[in-house]
Amino acid sequence: MEQLNQQLFLLLNSGAGHPGGWRSHLAVFLAEWLVWALPALLLHLWFKGDFKVKKAAVGAGLSAVLALSAGGIIGWLHPHPRPFALGLGHLLVSHAPDASLPSDHLTLWWGIALGLACSPHWRKIGLLLTLAGLVPAWARIYVGVHFPLDMVAAFLVSLGASQAIRLYGRTGVARATLAGMHVQRLLLKRHVPG
Repeated sequence: MEQLNQQLFLLLNSGAGHPGGWRSHLAVFLAEWLVWALPALLLHLWFKGDFKVKKAAVGAGLSAVLALSAGGIIGWLHPHPRPFALGLGHLLVSHAPDASLPSDHLTLWWGIALGLACSPHWRKIGLLLTLAGLVPAWARIYVGVHFPLDMVAAFLVSLGASQAIRLYGRTGVARATLAGMHVQRLLLKRHVPG
C-alpha cells in the first residue's frame, strides 16, 4: 500500500519540469488559502441566517472540530512522515516535518462540507463542497506536503465525525446554537449605543 501511495504521489507532485510556472502558483494558492473559504462560509451563515441556518453552521463547525481532534490523535498514534521528509518529490511551500496523515487542511474542509451535507437544507451544497475538496487535495499533493492516502484518511475521518454529530449530536448542536445566539445578543446589546 505504501508503495502505491508513493507512486501516486510522484505522479501528482509538481515534478522538476514546472517549478515557478502558473500551475505552481495556482497550486500554492489552492493548497494554502482555499481552505479558509469554508470557515468564512460558516461565519457568513451564522451572521446572515435564521435559526435553521445557524444550526447547520454549528453542526458543520462541530463536525470539523471533532474530525480535527480525531485526526490529531491519529497523527500522534501513527506519525507518518511527509513526502519531503522521505526525500520524495518536489516541495513548493515550506512546511514543518510533522505527521502527514491525515491532512489537517482537508480534514477541516471535509469536516465542514460533510457536516453541511448532514443538514437537510444544505445537503446539495455540502455534497458539492465535498466534491470541490478534491481541488485543494490535489494541490496539497502537487506542492509536496501530502501523500494521496493522507487525503483518503482526511475524508474518512471527516465522514465519521459528520456522522457522529448527525447521529449523536442533535441536541448538543441545538443547544450550542441557542447559546451562541444568546451570547451574540448580549454582545450586540453591549456595543450598540442607545
